Amino acid sequence: MTTLADQLRLLLPPVSYDGSAPYLSATIEAEASAMNMAEAQASIVYNAMFPDSGEGLADWERVLALPDPCLVGQPQTIGQRVQSVVSKLQGRAGQSRSFFIALAKTMGYDITITTFRPARAGMARAGDPLNGGDWNFTWRVNAPAVTANYARVGVTGAGDPLSVWGNKALECRLGQMKPAESILLFGYGET
Repeated sequence: MTTLADQLRLLLPPVSYDGSAPYLSATIEAEASAMNMAEAQASIVYNAMFPDSGEGLADWERVLALPDPCLVGQPQTIGQRVQSVVSKLQGRAGQSRSFFIALAKTMGYDITITTFRPARAGMARAGDPLNGGDWNFTWRVNAPAVTANYARVGVTGAGDPLSVWGNKALECRLGQMKPAESILLFGYGET
């Protein structure tokens, strides 16, 4: 494999310039080194444009005001922090059931949603709950009893735990994103 400096030497007119001459060779090596550094810097900038790469994570968190106030003081792995950034960016609009299921999925949670309706004459059967009053505005997120996030190569940072359990991030994000007039419940152990 040829280096960038070797490739630059091949661009010289063979009769006019000797690519192995000391001064010209040093100049070509310096130019090749500068071009390699510029390419590396451009790669870093390019990767930082995509929040799921983990590059520039502190800047993404600063811009998005993360961690969320309900998660301050909670230890989070690098992977969980990246998931928070991605879910906050994707959670800009929507109030449908599928929107909240997809939002939870970006955070690493597999959920279902149960909605409630009040009993109505002609539709309700004996033994059905009455669900009067505020039940029109209530919905329940059904999540596994224990959600574990395990360390993964390329995502986990130095010092991160090998596994983290809990649903605090799910409750926090969905609590922030729920429609204002709704009542959100969480049910664990069912999906």
